[in-house]
Amino acid sequence: MTGREKRVRNVILLMMLLFTASPNLLAETQLEIFDGHIHYSIDMWDKLPPQQALTLMSEAGIRRALVSASPGEGAERLYRAAPERIVPFLRPYEWPRHRYTWFKDASILNYLRNQLARIPYRGIGEFHLPGKDARLPVVTQVVKLARERDLALHAHTDEEGIQVLLEQAIDIPVIWAHGGFDVAETRLRELLARNKHLYIELSFREGMTEEGKLTAVWYKLMTDFHSRFLTGMDTYTPDRWVKLTELADDARGWLQQLPAAVAHDIAYANANRLFDSGTIQ
Repeated sequence: MTGREKRVRNVILLMMLLFTASPNLLAETQLEIFDGHIHYSIDMWDKLPPQQALTLMSEAGIRRALVSASPGEGAERLYRAAPERIVPFLRPYEWPRHRYTWFKDASILNYLRNQLARIPYRGIGEFHLPGKDARLPVVTQVVKLARERDLALHAHTDEEGIQVLLEQAIDIPVIWAHGGFDVAETRLRELLARNKHLYIELSFREGMTEEGKLTAVWYKLMTDFHSRFLTGMDTYTPDRWVKLTELADDARGWLQQLPAAVAHDIAYANANRLFDSGTIQ
């Protein structure tokens, strides 16, 4: 067999291997994920030590992740175990009750300042904020702190809340957790067009697919604004950690219906571009 014949044979064998590989293997090979919504909270620390959590992420094809926790020590634990993989965010929750009261509690500001000195946090959130409370003085001060420290915001809020945050955080990234859940796609398009620092994180987002197929409206929205979406799994309960690989493969199911470059942006490149250096972009 000549050298040329050997090269042709090897190419054919490689193509046969690729086309007979399992869909999950292809998904993991083709689409690494930068997860835009991971929690590592106190209910996981004993069950899943940092190295095991990182192993689960690797098995799911999650190369990097935006991580927050209640309390914040969880994000610190993962960051110290793998600073090259973990982008730590700080929640304004000193205690569990603060999920429902932080926006009315001025003491949160000192808590945030003290915690931000511990590791190089890249953002504040993911925080829960009712839109009716988004203009309260504590929220305004938290946004001001984020702008002073060049930090992004990650907000679980309604349409009223995201609009108020965008008015205040005019020059830093604002990540809308779950893309507002069920906010109309036409409204998302308007907000994205008007606010260049708005990013839509897609965990638990409703209405994107029908019977596993990405809807035409969402296909066009994602291709038109391909640099503004992030993929997330939201491990807010231990059960979500157990299912992490399944959740990531489910995300790849709709990602792979997009053009390859668009899928890569949403799965990995957008978040990596935002948090690839010492300052957000």
